Amino acid sequence: MAENLYIRKVAVLGAGVMGAQIAAHMVNANVETLLFELPAKEGDPTLSPSSLPRMGERDAVSLREPSLNGNVSKAIDGLKKLDPAPIASPAKLTCIQPANYEQHLELLRGCDLVIEAIAERMDWKSDLYKKVAPYLGEHSIFASNTSGLSINKLAEAFPENLRHRFCGIHFFNPPRYMHLVELIACTGTDATLLDRLEEFLVSTLGKGVVRAKDTPNFVANRIGVFSMLATKHHAAAFNLGFDTVDVLTGRYLGRPKSATFRTLDVVGLDVFAHVVNTMRENLTEDPWHKHFELPGWYGYLVDQGALGQKTRRGIYQKIGKDIHVLDLHTKAYRLSDTSIDDGVKEILRERNWAKKLAGLRSNPHPQAQFLWATFRDVFHYCALQLEYIAGNARDLDLAVRWGFGWDSGPFEIWQAAGWQQVTGWISADIAADKAMASAPLPVWAMDAARTGVHTPQGSYAPGSNQYQPRSILPVYRRQIFPDRLLGEPVHYGETIFENDSVRMWHTGDDIAILSFKTKMHAISNEVLDGILRAVDEAEEKFRALIIWQTEAPFSAGAHLLQLMQGVQESSEAPAAGLFDKLKGAAQRVKYTVAGGGGLGEVLNAATGNVPRVEDVVAKFQQVSQRLKYAQVPTIAAVYGLALGGGCEFSIHCTRIVASLETYIGLIEVGVGVLPAGGGCKEMAQRAAAEARGGDIFPHLKRYFQQIAMGEVAKSAELAREMGYLKSSDRIVLNQHELLHVAKEEAKALTATAYRPPLHQRQIAVAGRTGIATLKAAMVNMLEGGFISAHDYDIGCRIAETMCGGDVEAGSLVDEQWLLDLERHHFMQLLATDKTKARVEYMLKNGKPLRN
Repeated sequence: MAENLYIRKVAVLGAGVMGAQIAAHMVNANVETLLFELPAKEGDPTLSPSSLPRMGERDAVSLREPSLNGNVSKAIDGLKKLDPAPIASPAKLTCIQPANYEQHLELLRGCDLVIEAIAERMDWKSDLYKKVAPYLGEHSIFASNTSGLSINKLAEAFPENLRHRFCGIHFFNPPRYMHLVELIACTGTDATLLDRLEEFLVSTLGKGVVRAKDTPNFVANRIGVFSMLATKHHAAAFNLGFDTVDVLTGRYLGRPKSATFRTLDVVGLDVFAHVVNTMRENLTEDPWHKHFELPGWYGYLVDQGALGQKTRRGIYQKIGKDIHVLDLHTKAYRLSDTSIDDGVKEILRERNWAKKLAGLRSNPHPQAQFLWATFRDVFHYCALQLEYIAGNARDLDLAVRWGFGWDSGPFEIWQAAGWQQVTGWISADIAADKAMASAPLPVWAMDAARTGVHTPQGSYAPGSNQYQPRSILPVYRRQIFPDRLLGEPVHYGETIFENDSVRMWHTGDDIAILSFKTKMHAISNEVLDGILRAVDEAEEKFRALIIWQTEAPFSAGAHLLQLMQGVQESSEAPAAGLFDKLKGAAQRVKYTVAGGGGLGEVLNAATGNVPRVEDVVAKFQQVSQRLKYAQVPTIAAVYGLALGGGCEFSIHCTRIVASLETYIGLIEVGVGVLPAGGGCKEMAQRAAAEARGGDIFPHLKRYFQQIAMGEVAKSAELAREMGYLKSSDRIVLNQHELLHVAKEEAKALTATAYRPPLHQRQIAVAGRTGIATLKAAMVNMLEGGFISAHDYDIGCRIAETMCGGDVEAGSLVDEQWLLDLERHHFMQLLATDKTKARVEYMLKNGKPLRN
């Protein structure tokens, strides 16, 4: 029988924190999944054989006894409480099939992949392997999710005739969100099996795969943990507090906001100690072995049970609304201080890595010297260990980026700062006995001709002394533009037209692509003009139009500052100097999560010819309608934020192709207005369609609530449940495949002689009755103090718009009627002082005001 090349059913052994979350992500990807755990001591009356759906006769073996799946049931229930949510939709939790080792081992025969995810004990894992091996299917893959134990040693506990199907598969926590999975072969692992598994991980689960060598802690943890240990070592040497270190080693360096010691609290001090112990016990010849000792304060916290976030106390502790940090001198918690030296801060704001590292090295301040020493040791360590832990420099850099959330990998930073310059600095510090003198840089790193490790031809591999190109596995053909490294060229096709706001282009075929160039891909008047032109060009010369951004987000919404400057210029008595103040404030605020607009570079349009606001709103509506009724398919390829106007454009396109990690919603209420780019109209129209001639109100009510509350879907699956995605829209787990799938969708639509939908001229609305019912509910919320008077006013205007205005229930209106209501109420709200205050506050602070 030919070997099955597809992975359709998976079993996860171990329902702990990682095992349960891996199972959750399997069902996120619609993979049938069994979750095994030790049997409960007593039968669980809430579970029975019927709790294992879709099982055939063979699967039902041993299910006549009372179920003992209570432990798994608790683990699955625990997934509901985790934040961020490991499951894309709570409804999917019921798709995880609970099982235990006493009753259900026969079910393993039907699994194509079995993942072991129990505690990091070699003896426990060995015992489990012996227990389950006789039940494995003829072609099933067996993989351990160990975070650092030797795969070859684990394989010794596996029957010799099955070792070719054994490997390591290391997910990072939390599995839904962390892009990295490390694949580790044992000596006898079948190469074809690893390729098969990699394709499954990349396309089905949406992961970035790195092939690691079988060394302690593999690649990402080996380098990431070393970086944290070096940080800990030099922080002590320069007498820096935990809070100061976290300010220095977070976003200023392109790393997560949790930085170093906050990350330890999130991971768990006990978990991190285990990882460090693995390095200390198995890397006795490592030149930095002395760094692998945990300090006394670490044991002090662990002994007290202060393990971090899970125990609500660790290096940090939240007291009320304030964050406190452990003071090493007093062993007591004090208020956290986020200030750093002004001179060091200026250096860290430098975007050029050559200037940044040069500034840190030359500045005598302890904070600067601490950072340089940490960088130096990490570069040094990566160069020494590369040959032994990874196939090439690309794998190391991607592992650290994907597994630890760095914007740039260690070698990328070294190369960007000037390879020869940094090499000279490291060598000088070694000679001066400031660095690890017993371990000089390897010969390849000191090659006088070397300018870096990443080139257009590939990334350097010390083992072969060659530059290795990217993988040629067929799955990577789906990534038209993969995650790029410094030194790798990228060419985004041929330009059709381009200006400061948008670029329309193609990749040599007859499908056009439109990308925004504004900050956060905010929608300005110029973007609106660009979309209208792109639709015209696509209808004339191309088969389809895809809106896809070269980087996240899809769009954070309308260009607030330009909009409000239009309000100022059209006002009879504008507040003197208001927008000069707003521009200055906006320049100081880094806008991250939207309240309906993006800032930053949007200031470039804040002067000059500002169109009348109502004209812009009308154009916004025109764009949405053009996307909906274009003569060619329009496809929104969405990843990350799609808020406000970004959501409105998406829902008007012929199709949405969304990454699982798409966060979409109509959030205009946060700045005191309502969706006026067709959002209210479109959701009212969908409610009428869903009613199928029956009562509209129940369908309309949920859409009203979502808009009035500014709710954002926290996954593409939830966006479908909320009605922003239709059943015909596609969800893709790997964001790097988004453009490929969007193109395939365009081809499928045009293969059947695509015609746009007909204009809806008879849309049933809820009318006065619906408005009255919604207002009554809001009155109760107002009187209960849950909403403000201005919230009530906004809600009433949303209700009047979505219910079709002052007409009888069941009246038939057309789209333009609803669009006119949108525009009218938007302008009415924009004229109020409280809405202006909300917009001003958002521009200054990057978060909504409730007034």
